[in-house]
Amino acid sequence: MKKLLSALLAALLILSMTACDSGAGNAAQTGGGDEFQKNMHQAQGFGLWLTTFCETEDGFYFEYGPLYYLEKATKTATVVCGKPDCKHNDATCNAAINADALWTSGGKLYYTTNDYAIVNGVREDYGYRLFSVDKNCTNQKKIQELDFEVGGNNSVHSTLPICYRGSVYFVYSDILYRVPLGEDVKKAEAIWGEEAKPQEPPEGLEGFGGYTGQIITMTGKEPSYTLWADGDYVYFMVNTEQDDGAQRDTLFSYDVNTKEVKQVWVTPTADVVGPWEFAKQQSNVTSFTMSSAEDVDQWYVLDGYIYFFLSQNGMWRCSLTTGEYEKLADTTAQAEYGTAIFSDDYMCLLNDGPALDYFTKELAVGSPQRAGGDTIFVYDLSGKLLKTLPLTGLLEDREALGYFLLFQSGSQLYFLADAGIVTDNGPTTQGNFTVSGEQKEEHNLLCCLDLETGEITQVMEFDH
Repeated sequence: MKKLLSALLAALLILSMTACDSGAGNAAQTGGGDEFQKNMHQAQGFGLWLTTFCETEDGFYFEYGPLYYLEKATKTATVVCGKPDCKHNDATCNAAINADALWTSGGKLYYTTNDYAIVNGVREDYGYRLFSVDKNCTNQKKIQELDFEVGGNNSVHSTLPICYRGSVYFVYSDILYRVPLGEDVKKAEAIWGEEAKPQEPPEGLEGFGGYTGQIITMTGKEPSYTLWADGDYVYFMVNTEQDDGAQRDTLFSYDVNTKEVKQVWVTPTADVVGPWEFAKQQSNVTSFTMSSAEDVDQWYVLDGYIYFFLSQNGMWRCSLTTGEYEKLADTTAQAEYGTAIFSDDYMCLLNDGPALDYFTKELAVGSPQRAGGDTIFVYDLSGKLLKTLPLTGLLEDREALGYFLLFQSGSQLYFLADAGIVTDNGPTTQGNFTVSGEQKEEHNLLCCLDLETGEITQVMEFDH
């Protein structure tokens, strides 16, 4: 199921784009990566704000409030701001770039954001834009607009753009476009899709959080894109209606040389792969209607294959040329449910499960909300189980509510441990979870797991 609430909440965020003059020094060297980095697009976690990453040869950039740089060798993270006495908590900080898509190329960082300014006490919107900065977050430069008209994008779901082989791929009003990096957006070519029509918000929600002119109550059939790239192809996963009337995630390829678009895969039915936990209709959840599409949240395209995980089933791959399916591993002995993350080298499985539904207090089977988990199972791409690695002793005197898999780089897996508030008054419900014990502050803990040795390094803590 698509993370619809996350997308809508992201659209409500008030973003700022004030740059600073002085920088942080050489935090990282120019890294590899051909703009789009597959392993940086794997973050799992419903409503998780730590999803924006890119990799260099020596480290990673990620955003959690301000922009951070995480050095690979020392596994230490620092805010990318060298401004004296900066507290890194407002728009005057170098690192306050408010990026939603982030990549590195040619010694620069590139990021997209909704840009605006306050002029004489009035918000002035500039639309969705692509910027570049030096790797110390100085010398900000606007590269191009990614809105044809400010405020005119009628897409219900937000889609992270990608850059691949010198072109930017983005979605505007439900149509996928390609435009050369730095070119006028009016020169963008439409690749696929039909234009969304604007609809007014329901009565009583007009102007809510500055969010106007887009659909709030949804039918579940609005297209939701995820963009990908590998070899000579840009791929896009989008929910489409099938002959039987069901909405299923469908993968299309776009040949960057010939510009040909093909449907190459569709979420299989149970008669092909067997039953699994998939998205189910949920309604009346804070006035939002959740998608009823059958989909696969965790997937990875590499060398003409799509690798994917089916909770309550196993690890699979399918040839995008022949359509032949292969079950790589039955994972039900390791995890009844689970969440997976992929790279060019490994498939990793966390044995978590559905969280309690906030309203019904029952397990939200088929929901992206997850809880628990205490073990990572490591497979190679043939499905061979290589390692069983426990996640123990991370939080000392605190309890882990759950873990969120972020990304892999080589044999390193980065994840977030969600540590919740517990009290000395017996069992206490914190959000969707029941915990007990002594009163503690609530934090998230960023960790790195070495997939070969099982060693866990605590990188840093985040306040909720």
